[in-house]
Amino acid sequence: MQAPAPISLPPGFDMPLGLRVKPDSLEVANFDEEVFEVKAPGGAAPVRLTREGRTWRFSLMPEQGRMGLLALQERLRSSMTASGWVWTYEERGVARKTTEEHDVWIKIAAVSSGEVKLVALEPKPLRTLILNPPGPTPELPKAQEDFPYLPPWPGSRIVSCADSPNPVGVELEPGKPAIVRINFIEKEYELAEPVTPHEFLSAYTRALKKAGWEIDGKSRGKGQGTTTQIQAAYLLNGRDVRATLRLLGGSMAISV
Repeated sequence: MQAPAPISLPPGFDMPLGLRVKPDSLEVANFDEEVFEVKAPGGAAPVRLTREGRTWRFSLMPEQGRMGLLALQERLRSSMTASGWVWTYEERGVARKTTEEHDVWIKIAAVSSGEVKLVALEPKPLRTLILNPPGPTPELPKAQEDFPYLPPWPGSRIVSCADSPNPVGVELEPGKPAIVRINFIEKEYELAEPVTPHEFLSAYTRALKKAGWEIDGKSRGKGQGTTTQIQAAYLLNGRDVRATLRLLGGSMAISV
C-alpha cells in the first residue's frame, strides 16, 4: 500500500502542535487572486490590497477531540508568531512572512466551532501569452492545427475540431444592427495542468488587447462545472474575425 502524498503547505508555514489539515480541504492554485487587509495608521479604515499569485486554501482542526474556536485561533496565531509571521492586521487575522526566497500572505477566518479556514498567497507575475495578429489574408487551418493567431493555453493538446453555428451581432447597413447566423470553427483542447478562471481571463485579455483585438465581453465561472468565457473581435487590416474562448475544468475551447 502506497503512503499518502505529502501535503503541500505554503512556504514558511509550520503546522501548529496539535492541529491538522482538515481532510479534502486543501486547494492549491498556480495563479489566483485574493484581497488582504493592512492596518492603517491613526485609526483610519484598513487598506485592502489585492494580490495575485500561487494560492493555498485549507482548513485546520484539532488532531484529536474538540477545541473551542478561540483556543484554536490562539494556538494558531501563537505558532505563527513564533515562526516569524508578522501581523499586518491581527484583529482581522492577516499576516505576512518575508524571507530571501519567499513572500507569503495569509489570512484566517473562523468557519465553525473547532475549525478555521486559511487562505495563503505567494505573489508571482501573470503568465505572458504572445498572440500574432491575424494577417490580411484569411487563414483556414486544418482540423489538427491551431489557429495561427489564437493558440491554446501552453501545453494543451487538441482533441477535436468541429463546425459550430452561432448567432452574431453585425451592422449590415449603417445604423441598422442585425443578428446573423455564422458558422464558427471550434477547436477543443485538453489542458496539461489546471488553469484558474482568474489566470485564464487575465492572461488572454491582456494578450488579445496587445494584438489588436477588442474585448466584446467576458464572464468568470463561479464554482465547479461552470464556464469562464471571453468574446473578442479583430477588425483591423481589412479583417472581421470573431472569437470565443472558453475554459471549463480541465479543458478549453476556441471558436473562430
